[in-house]
Amino acid sequence: LKSALRSAPALRQGSPPTGCSLAIGAAGAMSTSRLVALADRSVLRVAGDGAAKFLQGLCSQDVPLIATSSSRAAPAAFLSPRGKVLCDVILLSRGPSEILVDVHSGVAQNLVKLLMRHRLREPLKIEDISSSHKAVAHLPATALAQGSTSSGSDVQPDLPTDFFLDPRFAAVGHRAVLEVAAADALLAAGALDLSAYHFWRVCCAVPEGPADLPVDSVLPLHANLDLLNFISFKKGCYTGQELTARTKHRGAVRKRFFSVVATADGSPQAFLDGLALAPEAPLPAGMVARAAASNGSTDLPGLHVDGVAGGEPLDEAARSVQALKPGAEAPKASGVLHSVAGNAGLCMLRCEGQFNERENFKDQSALPDGTALTTAASLPLAWRAPPYAFVE
Repeated sequence: LKSALRSAPALRQGSPPTGCSLAIGAAGAMSTSRLVALADRSVLRVAGDGAAKFLQGLCSQDVPLIATSSSRAAPAAFLSPRGKVLCDVILLSRGPSEILVDVHSGVAQNLVKLLMRHRLREPLKIEDISSSHKAVAHLPATALAQGSTSSGSDVQPDLPTDFFLDPRFAAVGHRAVLEVAAADALLAAGALDLSAYHFWRVCCAVPEGPADLPVDSVLPLHANLDLLNFISFKKGCYTGQELTARTKHRGAVRKRFFSVVATADGSPQAFLDGLALAPEAPLPAGMVARAAASNGSTDLPGLHVDGVAGGEPLDEAARSVQALKPGAEAPKASGVLHSVAGNAGLCMLRCEGQFNERENFKDQSALPDGTALTTAASLPLAWRAPPYAFVE
């Protein structure tokens, strides 16, 4: 299983678009639309009597309850027997015997193999329906990296009822899985590039796909999946449950994803302080983009997920983050960059204290006050706790 999922193509390092290009539509013109075709996502279908029960034993979500929720959608993770993440998905209930699986394309076929292997004699149909269905996102106005349009107009199309608030963190916006014809008709009037979605996702500190969750390498709590509604701690057994529950209730969670930002003036902490954000608010995309250096010198050395990156993947050493704590003579490695979009990114930091619960983010900082955080190339960084940790 692990070797199969690890065959997913590697994400590549390269120069991301500038802040303004994040709002360029597919035709190359400035667009007021906030729709995005999620071209790096695939759609799977599990259908037949017992579809929910089948997935219940394989993933971290309480699958039967999805059909009773208002959105009929929920995030879930498939774990290895070691309790590490194989892939993250969003499950959509289409009735008692049909569930759609919105998953990153890089691991989609391997997830199909996993499901087929566990199906045994169950009367289920498991198929990739990406040729007939498409995942689409609708971002909030605050996600536009260029800020307000010059005319101030923000006329949006009427969204089909298929759209639902992102079940991981509502601030990310709305999303849907639509038939291709319906999606294309909706997107025909204009759409943002995929890079706009990922820039906003990073501003919201939401991990996604193999850039943030390399196959069988990351514990779900280290990736904040418990804070993002991926895990039910009340359901019965599923693969990887024992270690997940033990880590949550008896272990010490000392790694978490945090937002990091670099600025052209080399003073990112002053920039964050100046924003005076409520802790539950995402980073403002426009202001973050405008704080970047125009020559690309503030681009973070992580795994670019804007869909247009090229070049060789960066190894973990190049993506490492150093912390110089007060009184220390030299910095020490304290984290690794994952998803990055220009001068913003997600960093998995080793924390000073335990961060098992949401309350821990309110009571303490990941690193001591006065700690200087930099990339391996000495680019100054500021870090910020994920906003959803402050949302009950």
